[in-house]
Amino acid sequence: MMANTTIADLRRDHETIDILARRLSGLIETTAEPEKLSLALDHLLHAVADHLDREDATIYTLALSAQPGISRGKVDQVRDEFERLKCNWKEYLVHWTTEQIAADRDGFVQATRAMMPRLRGRVQLEDSLLVAVALQTEPSTPSYH
Repeated sequence: MMANTTIADLRRDHETIDILARRLSGLIETTAEPEKLSLALDHLLHAVADHLDREDATIYTLALSAQPGISRGKVDQVRDEFERLKCNWKEYLVHWTTEQIAADRDGFVQATRAMMPRLRGRVQLEDSLLVAVALQTEPSTPSYH
């Protein structure tokens, strides 16, 4: 994580990615033109890329620190799943240009229906880790009864 990036920044990134992923998911269910679909995909692409630039591998360090007792194997499994998702995401982006969307809109719809839940699921997982870390790092305040 970059020195000036906060948990709140990453959580805002997650919210933006989720909104843009839902927007694209909604658009594929309409008669939106390929250019509009491509523009929505481009907005999502940039949000994800900006987020990854800021987040980097920090999420794995957070996973180990946020969940006492979490096994290194589980963290490695999460990392491996993320690497697979990143690879699939890159393939998806390379394949689905505006021209390709226009040539095979049904294929784009199917690919997007498969990709968006995976992307949103990853964002939710990361967000839950960030919440756990935030809760653990908040100063304790005594509760008075």
